[in-house]
Formats: sequence, C-alpha cells, structure tokens
Amino acid sequence: MCAAWAGYVGTIQALGVAASFGDLSSQQIAGLELTSAPYLAEVVGVIGESWPAELESERTTVIEQRIGPYTRRAGRAVETLVDSGVTAAELSELRSAWRSALATRDPQSPVLAVPTVSAHVQAKLDAAATVYDSALTPFAQDPSLVVDSVDAPLTDAYLLAHCPDLAASGVGDAL
Repeated sequence: MCAAWAGYVGTIQALGVAASFGDLSSQQIAGLELTSAPYLAEVVGVIGESWPAELESERTTVIEQRIGPYTRRAGRAVETLVDSGVTAAELSELRSAWRSALATRDPQSPVLAVPTVSAHVQAKLDAAATVYDSALTPFAQDPSLVVDSVDAPLTDAYLLAHCPDLAASGVGDAL
C-alpha cells in the first residue's frame, strides 16, 4: 500500500508541479499526463487491492472521492492512448518510463525527465496528446481534481504510522 500510495501521490504532484511551474504548453502537459496514465492506473489498482481492513470505513471515501477523479482521468488517458494505436506492450513501455522518471526525479526541476521511449511509441503519444488536449480540461485547471476537502482522517493516520517515508515527505498532510 505504501509504495502504491507513493506512486499515486508522486505522480499527481509531478503533474501538478509541471503544469504550474514547468513552462510547458497545454499539449506538452497532456503528453506528460498520457505518459503517466498507465502507471497511475496501475498503482491506484494496487491501492484498492491492498486496502487495509482497519480502514474499511473510509474505503469508499478515499477510493471514489479522493483518488477517484485521478483514476477516472487516467482511465480516459489510457483510452485515448489505445484509440491512438498504443498496444499493451507500448503501455508497459510508458509505465516503465514513468516509474523510472519518478525514481530518478530531480527535485530542482519542475518537470520530470522522462526516459525516451521508442520513436513509434513517441509518435503515437504525440498524436494522442493532440486529441487529449483538445478533449479535456487541462490537468491544472480541472475542478474535479480538487480533492483536498475530502476528509479521511483514519487513512491519513494510517499513512503516517505505516509509511514513514511518505510522512517524512509530507504525503498525507493537509495541502
């Protein structure tokens, strides 16, 4: 659960920082979000699968209201990638690239340095970014992603107690 939560929060923080401070075009942010989507979908699935029994009373609140908007948006991004011809193997390539970018991020840079993907995947990603950018509200402007008022004190306390690396970095604290 801790590793998946770190991947979830790290991804949304990386996207938010890039969108706010990265001096990127809307289409570049869309491309970054599309790159992250297969990984984000994977880690939120792991969060749901590994949900602790002692947090059952907050499961729906956290999964549907706190994480849900990001999950739904990642699902839409993956659909856009697939509609643009990205295969399951290529989704795996994007997932690995994003995981690597999170693991090696430079905290001084507002935009993650995502490893280069194969040229044919990049071409599909660029095409998908054009479609995605025109179809959805930009990441940093999407009001459905404002979830800081979703109260889940047991979950926050669990993360603090069981995931010390997350707590040390401020994950789980009120924004």
